[in-house]
Amino acid sequence: MDPRRTRYLVGAGILLGVAAFNFLTYTSTTTLQSTLAIQPGLAEDISTTRSSGDSISGDFHETSGMLVSFFILNSAQFASHQVGGSFNYLYSLQDTPSGSFSYTTQTQDTYYLFFDHGTGLSNTGETVYFQRTYLTHSLYRLQLGLVFIAIAGVDLVFALRIRTPETPELPPPVPTVAPPSP
Repeated sequence: MDPRRTRYLVGAGILLGVAAFNFLTYTSTTTLQSTLAIQPGLAEDISTTRSSGDSISGDFHETSGMLVSFFILNSAQFASHQVGGSFNYLYSLQDTPSGSFSYTTQTQDTYYLFFDHGTGLSNTGETVYFQRTYLTHSLYRLQLGLVFIAIAGVDLVFALRIRTPETPELPPPVPTVAPPSP
């Protein structure tokens, strides 16, 4: 086999391997745990910046079984709440001692996972165990994988188009006659 063809085929194989790696790792999962102490009259929030299509899921429970309320707010809603404006939210579980949730983000933004006292418990401190998982999709890795596949395709085309030069057949050598001896 022509050494140039071999180089193109090996290069295409390596590029396909790198593309496969990018496709397999373009989604990542991060799991975090927190114990939140919600003081009387206050709330606790955890912020996270997410891209469109990312997923936030998890569960929580108040350690002594008291009621808590859980909300997911985007940055505009959180800012409005901070200055005393209306309290709007994207998702909520209200007045429950425990709960599970799953939310898929619609836009790239900073999201706030917000815990507040349950109804009638504003004078009591609460302890909330909170476990959450972030599922992130890296569009960059997906696009990079597609680029590597395209380059591997070009390598394969070059490998298949290389023609091995034919070695011309030479006629058999003409016997030489020795000059007559004097």
